[in-house]
Amino acid sequence: MSAPPPVVTLKGTLSSPHPWVWRTRIDQRSAPRSLPAGAEVRVVDGEGNAIGRAVWHPRATIALRLLTSDPDEALDEAFFVRRLTRALALRRDVLRLDEVTDAFRLAHAEADGLSGLIVDVLGQVVVAEVFGAGMARLEPAFRAALAEVLPGRRLVVQQNDRAAGIEGFGIRPRKDDPAEVEVREHGVRYKVDLREGHKTGFFCDQRDNRAYLAALCRGRAVWDLHTYSGGFALNAALRGEARQVTGVDLDEKAVAMAQRNAKLNQVAGQVRFSQADAFAYLRDLARTGQRPEVLVLDPPKLARDRNEKEEALRAYGDLNRLGLEAIADDGILLTCSCSGVIDEADLLDVLRRAAARARREVTILRQTGAAPDHPVALHIPESRYLKAVFARVRYL
Repeated sequence: MSAPPPVVTLKGTLSSPHPWVWRTRIDQRSAPRSLPAGAEVRVVDGEGNAIGRAVWHPRATIALRLLTSDPDEALDEAFFVRRLTRALALRRDVLRLDEVTDAFRLAHAEADGLSGLIVDVLGQVVVAEVFGAGMARLEPAFRAALAEVLPGRRLVVQQNDRAAGIEGFGIRPRKDDPAEVEVREHGVRYKVDLREGHKTGFFCDQRDNRAYLAALCRGRAVWDLHTYSGGFALNAALRGEARQVTGVDLDEKAVAMAQRNAKLNQVAGQVRFSQADAFAYLRDLARTGQRPEVLVLDPPKLARDRNEKEEALRAYGDLNRLGLEAIADDGILLTCSCSGVIDEADLLDVLRRAAARARREVTILRQTGAAPDHPVALHIPESRYLKAVFARVRYL
């Protein structure tokens, strides 16, 4: 039997089940001086009551990431098997995702009790992204658990570069990691770049929003900005029976992949893709008189933390104003934000101000977020990062 892990004591008691414990909450007299970043610790409050087990992050603002409220539950392979089995049952037995896709989020970090780790199943490949030194140290355990819970699939483990820089860990790709995989969603097929794609390679979170948008596209001219792998554009063409579809992205490699996906789905003649900056492209649309009847604005994360929030709000405001100026009268707008520090009220305020500047009347049809395989823990508002607003736009 292995020795019990060191104990870290908090100042006072915890009033929330949120798994993040800030450095300022640690009783520094109990802080283990020689313990490496990411090590497993037992946590007790200021009165000596057991809180659970966590991973230790001495250099990070979040000093502890609690993984279990059971102080006797070791953070080993069996722990990960239990958490991942429960997560898989939600996706398969409750959400029944196998009926519509083979690409889904298996573990959504804190919302699935695995702070610092997300796991996406992409066809025959499982991609895990690590956000903390603790999960980096636990890589052998969760690798073995994933092989047990999802046998026969290849596994790619990657680091979040920003988190790795802050917490001082590194995960190197393996030479035999697959470079590409094919997935299906609502009858649409996608090639996924596993080496140079964004995040885990495919945005499963927009699955339901792609399906809903397709229902609004029949006979309309559709522009999908920040198209990435072509998700909204391909759904508009294949499932939405759009009259015309254009996808735009600044990333040259993303455009090339989107074009491959159009060929894969035999709609290369119906969908055109362009490499361009979204802001400049929207200005050109307004100048040339081309009017999207359906317009998708789905930019990458513009604010990584609260220090970048104000600048991000200005960028979202400019993007939405340009979109509202370019869109056709009685057009359909989908505008999104995946920045966690931008909440729904922020996005609606941005849209309201942009509509006033563009002299447009905006009527909201639907407000959504990520698909349900990205669950939101009520006590962890950060787990609701994606906001999406579907609206009708009329000229004043």
